[in-house]
Amino acid sequence: MKKSTHSKIKNTAILFELLSRQVAADTINGVEKSPALSIIKEFFKANSILAKELVLYQTLLNEKYGNAEKATYLLNTVIKLRNKFDTAKLKEQKYLLIREVKKHYDLSSFFKTNINEYRVYASIFRIFEGVSVASVSEVVSSRFTIVEHLTKKQLSKISEASEIANREYLKQDDDIRLLAYKLMIDKFNDKYQDLSNKQKSILKEYISNISNTTKLKEFVIAESALVGAQIAKIAPKLDDKITSIKLKEVCNMITKLEKVKTIKEEHVLSLLLFHELLKELKNVK
Repeated sequence: MKKSTHSKIKNTAILFELLSRQVAADTINGVEKSPALSIIKEFFKANSILAKELVLYQTLLNEKYGNAEKATYLLNTVIKLRNKFDTAKLKEQKYLLIREVKKHYDLSSFFKTNINEYRVYASIFRIFEGVSVASVSEVVSSRFTIVEHLTKKQLSKISEASEIANREYLKQDDDIRLLAYKLMIDKFNDKYQDLSNKQKSILKEYISNISNTTKLKEFVIAESALVGAQIAKIAPKLDDKITSIKLKEVCNMITKLEKVKTIKEEHVLSLLLFHELLKELKNVK
């Protein structure tokens, strides 16, 4: 039986997802011209073969149907559209894209981040590539996985609106897409311009490892211990006894943060606030 050779490096939707995350990470780090953004603009421009395949991926990832019959019809339609692609050109563009990513980022680190619904991404890849990369049984199993995904509970209205916006964005011409990116980054910079380097590094880790729960948890626990130790060191030196007592309570809160089993957005926000408090304490001191 042929063993599946699926990997993130060949999956167009995963490539786009990781590049998008890298744009955010570069922005947080103060990189004025993100290489990831340039790569997206070059390889996912309107009507490019990678952009067209991405739309098909996103259709199967985001659409929802009430029954398997409709979901299967959608899947068959998408497969027919994908079969019309120039596979040689598609492979060439993926090769060039990866080569460009390699020029600016370490590939092992770039692809280490986990992807939510990875099984669905992999299944779509297998049915697109067919028996050239997977056994017949794997292709059939992948079809069932996708149909099950398409018939899951409907997305929230907010999520649906977000996905519709993403699909509409891909249809726009290059000028509009470039303007959208510029507005996004300008807005992001305005919002986070006052963050310290440490706070920016925390946001970077959260964005890069949002679906890598183990690594994110290890990072948050380690950072909590560090900031807690620094606040605990400053607290006894303050003349204001009430403030000193309050800081001890904060240290207890940080200790609880070190013991959480699942890291959520609120925990990352707390860590950012603890660093903001530490920054203020150092200024006062």
